[in-house]
Amino acid sequence: MDQKNLLLSNSNTVDGLLSQDYIVGVIYDKVKDVYLMINYRQRGGLWFPFSERRFNETSFQTIKRLIDPIIIHDSEQIQLVKICSTKTLPFKSHDVLFYTIIPKSSTIMNIWLNGKIDGIDFERQLNTLQDNAIVWLTTIQLKHISKLSRLLGMEPLSLNKQFKDIFHSTIKSNNINTAVIFEEVKIPRIESTSKTSHSNAAETLLMSAKFTSTIQEKLYEEYHNAVLPSDYLNLETFKQLILRKGLDSQHISDYFRAFDSTQRNYLTYLDYLLGLAALDPNTQHGGVPAEQRCRYIFRYYNINNNQRMTFDEFKLMIKDIHKNKGENLSNDTLNDEALEMFRSFGLRSLDQTLSLMDFLSGVGQLRFRGTSVLFRLNMPISELFQRSLLSVTPNTSVIPSSTSNIITSNRTLSTKSMTRRSGTQQQISNIASDESHPYEIATHIIKVKKTGVVVNITSLYDLDVAGAISGSTALFFDDDNGKFDRINSQNCFNQRTHANEMLHGLRYFERGAKEGYSTECFIMNKNFLSQLEDERIEAETRLEKMCRDMEAVYQSKVTEKLQKLDEGKQNVLKTQETYRLNIQQEEERIHLKREAFERARRE
Repeated sequence: MDQKNLLLSNSNTVDGLLSQDYIVGVIYDKVKDVYLMINYRQRGGLWFPFSERRFNETSFQTIKRLIDPIIIHDSEQIQLVKICSTKTLPFKSHDVLFYTIIPKSSTIMNIWLNGKIDGIDFERQLNTLQDNAIVWLTTIQLKHISKLSRLLGMEPLSLNKQFKDIFHSTIKSNNINTAVIFEEVKIPRIESTSKTSHSNAAETLLMSAKFTSTIQEKLYEEYHNAVLPSDYLNLETFKQLILRKGLDSQHISDYFRAFDSTQRNYLTYLDYLLGLAALDPNTQHGGVPAEQRCRYIFRYYNINNNQRMTFDEFKLMIKDIHKNKGENLSNDTLNDEALEMFRSFGLRSLDQTLSLMDFLSGVGQLRFRGTSVLFRLNMPISELFQRSLLSVTPNTSVIPSSTSNIITSNRTLSTKSMTRRSGTQQQISNIASDESHPYEIATHIIKVKKTGVVVNITSLYDLDVAGAISGSTALFFDDDNGKFDRINSQNCFNQRTHANEMLHGLRYFERGAKEGYSTECFIMNKNFLSQLEDERIEAETRLEKMCRDMEAVYQSKVTEKLQKLDEGKQNVLKTQETYRLNIQQEEERIHLKREAFERARRE
């Protein structure tokens, strides 16, 4: 075999450092339509044979080291063809190269197949396969195993057609210089393209979770190092990643089902990224992010994964809502409340099921509450990364939240450097200036009556767009509405803000109701209220007149439109009459011509 065409460079240079590639060997028998797969038990799945290329080792040497313990071969009796190259970014440190191992005769393939397992009994042998066990699987068997999430990735199925084309064309033409199928060179990253609107739901979800480009790159690096050499995440590898986020190991399959929006039993990086954004405590439970979170919550509790939630599944959701609120309900109380909330969706029988769209509609119309406490991490992803970074630097101490730097997409602000715009310094009693206090900026405004009934909930993000937030807070916000950072509220809100000035003005009208004020002040307030009543009556009169004027304008417009329609109708009738006369005249001419023709024929 000509090794000049098989040798690659020993390593890739990344920022002056050497990084080794992953070499994947694809062995396929076109007669029996089977692939050679190896069981990687620790990673919970079957996949092609692969190995990391060692330092100062060529690709051909890596392939030889990889297949020596697997099959009996002679280097002169096989062909090695590079069929796929996944180029990666510098921080990923690895490229994944796929090579087909093609025997030059069918006899060699028969020798490889002899003594090996021709297939497996999915029910009995799949869970008992030893580590590094060799199996030959057809495409149909691979599809069955894929549904059980027992492949490391979907490449054996997603690249199946390309692999077969390469095998057939290579054997037919006996040519080993096959072109590369594809090269992947870009990190999947979602960025905002507009400061006032979001282009899609995924972008809105990431912005609400405050997933900056830096966080997305760190998550991609974590994802990539876990799935190598595949590009997909199976259940076992997902378990290893998600346990680092502090979630309960008993519900790993539920989280995996929630992340798997396409129901293919494998996750891409985008699935993983959006799922973590939905889990992040920073993600607001309102608007578009709330709808996306509710979709994840529905899949989490929809154990049957059929887009229809049963009453038992719904009752588990009610139980978790109270559990997260610190309430422990008895079975009877839980069943009664679950039944009541289940019927609020218009379902009368326990045999009926709740659809996803009905669930989203019920939550959006506030007929069902409590979902905001579900499907949450214990701490934000950014804080998890910060803690992991601090844990590897022993000389670094944890900085309190009130004095830590605020990282935004464009700059870094220190809360210590923030100054009030007020002309007077507000004195806070019993608080030293050098002490730190965990102030956080609010994200919602909630109006509550004295009875405890919630009147209205307004998101601070919406207020910022509408210009309802004081200008004194603008210096502390990023230009992008979705990327609010935690800041010291005592430096942001002061006595000179519009909100406080409005409150100060409203308190003026409460003076007459308080004890200790003079009768003159009370009379003045009473006269002022009478003036307000007169202004109200005048406003009503103006509004009534404006409505009558608008009615007259509307009536004239409608009359004008009706006249035009009537004219158009008359024109159509005239046109029809003209056509009818023309047709009649034409028929008479044809009749005369026919009579003349008959007379001529008789003559």
